[in-house]
Amino acid sequence: PGRGGTDRRDIGHTATETLLATPGPTHPNTTSLLPSRWRGAAAVAAAAVGVALASSSSSVEPGPWETGLSAAEVLSSPAWPAAFPLTATHLARLDETPDTRFYARPRINVQHVDESAIAALQELYAQELPRGGAVLDLMSSWTSHLAEGRGRDRADGHFARVSGLGAHAEELRANPALHDYHAHDINADPRLPMYADESFDAVVCSVSVDYLADPLPVFREIHRVLKPGGPALFTWSNRMFPTKAIAAWRGGREAAP
Repeated sequence: PGRGGTDRRDIGHTATETLLATPGPTHPNTTSLLPSRWRGAAAVAAAAVGVALASSSSSVEPGPWETGLSAAEVLSSPAWPAAFPLTATHLARLDETPDTRFYARPRINVQHVDESAIAALQELYAQELPRGGAVLDLMSSWTSHLAEGRGRDRADGHFARVSGLGAHAEELRANPALHDYHAHDINADPRLPMYADESFDAVVCSVSVDYLADPLPVFREIHRVLKPGGPALFTWSNRMFPTKAIAAWRGGREAAP
């Protein structure tokens, strides 16, 4: 994420549900997120929107990730820290009320990224997710950003199982890709007891990782439910709900393309 002129776009609900973004062309990026030692899981990120994030003003302590290097340079030889680098200050949110309150109303048919971004996600998932496998869509909603004939509808048979875990049961129920779903506040409880060890061939988390208030326990659960060598794909964009995104995300920067 980065800073830029603020373009507040109401997505049609309340003022607290405003997306922040700067207009500009879509530019997908790919990067690794999880350590390779986590059962060899390849965590790929495809970012999807605009030139720079318009963030709300905040004073966030400098992040340990701010090396001055490009993503490609960092990922060519990743050096994983001995301890988790994000502090309570990095993980703070403007709105610390329960997420169930913020997500009380369903946002069915609300797209949080543009058409080019959606196409990039569909292409990534078509390439990386194993056909016939079991996929966990973490922090899911009414769409899983899967391509037609490649899992968009569970009836197409592309995957043996797509299970969705998200904040709102009505949104999950409306998602045609899901074979089963669980409405669960992952920030209130990062545990995923509904899923057995090594029960998924792949895990995806689409444009939502910036809302994890305590990500490390969630990553441990991903490690637990993912089969050895399975991919974990995290995607994000430079649009967000600023009151629910963590401070490190709101105060971050990105280079212009």
